[in-house]
Amino acid sequence: MKKNKKYFTLTMSCIMICTSVLAAFPLQAYATSGTISETELDSSAGIYLEDKASVMLSNSTNKGNLKSGFKTRSSNTEIALMKAYRDRLAQKGETYKDYDTDLEILSQYIGDDGNLYVTAKETTMLTIAENNVETGYSANHTFVYEQNGNEWELIEDRQLEPTGLLPLYQANQFVYNGSDGSSEADVPIINENESDVPEIEASIIKPDVMEGDKVSTRSGYNYQAMATYLEKYWSYYNPAYRSFAGKGGDCTNFVSQALREGGWADKSGWYKSSDNWWYNETNQTWSWVNVDYLGTFARSSGRCTMLDNVWKLRVGDFLQVKAANATSKTHSMMVSYYSNNTPYFTYHSSNRYRRSMNQVLEDWSGGTYYAYRT
Repeated sequence: MKKNKKYFTLTMSCIMICTSVLAAFPLQAYATSGTISETELDSSAGIYLEDKASVMLSNSTNKGNLKSGFKTRSSNTEIALMKAYRDRLAQKGETYKDYDTDLEILSQYIGDDGNLYVTAKETTMLTIAENNVETGYSANHTFVYEQNGNEWELIEDRQLEPTGLLPLYQANQFVYNGSDGSSEADVPIINENESDVPEIEASIIKPDVMEGDKVSTRSGYNYQAMATYLEKYWSYYNPAYRSFAGKGGDCTNFVSQALREGGWADKSGWYKSSDNWWYNETNQTWSWVNVDYLGTFARSSGRCTMLDNVWKLRVGDFLQVKAANATSKTHSMMVSYYSNNTPYFTYHSSNRYRRSMNQVLEDWSGGTYYAYRT
């Protein structure tokens, strides 16, 4: 969705007035409710989000000045951070030449204050100039509209999840009420005994000479099936599996789903043991959903070996991260694409599509990385 109009208002003639109370919002006392269409949302919030995305382009002339009176936690501070992030990526050989932003309305209602609250899902894609790879993210927002005369005016963007236009550690500070939607501690929170097979910290320094094709740990795995699964369900979760988003994080659950899709067989046994790995309609092992337990199972079972450098990861391999100042690993993500000597990761919590290694290293700057060859 790209438009040239630069306005943030909707005429009241575009608003459809309903005569019943919204069942989804029982606390509302209003007998009428205003609604807007996605086309109308695009003409206000969509324009605003595209204006932000355009900052990431290498030839951007966006000044980053939000309209007077617009309430947002981001303001011009976020724009300044985005520009610095864009420039750091450019120094690493990653620039962007195009963008696309779409919005999907999830819910809307009139609040007790008379404002219109529209919760919507943003999906923004950026095209990498050097290889035409599309990278992107999805994140939910609540947009607040205030009646101004005969117009609805967009006055506030409440970011419910971190934007992908910044490194995660910076994006989290702009999330409304501090609920960042990221995977800070996958569930359940536990302490795992050390595996007999040690976990090796991977270097993040890009080698001058890159390795050739992937040599798998075991034969018979379908790595393309893993990648296809990741890129199908990265933003719209597979309803056949439980989601742990908002319950500690869905990242390891998503990696486990892709591993199973690519040929990993369930290993039955006590669900709390890292020797086992399975999922059924009522329960799952801790190794299915917990970062540390999955790593322990992957090593002790012989299904994975450790790589000494993150840049050696290929499609179907996964990376685990311990964030700076964290006491345990906090995130799992899998490679779904590889191009120009760069792995690209697709993952949940937060939802990201083909996020480059350069971006990942920015997301968890100062973190510790563990690279798993499947």
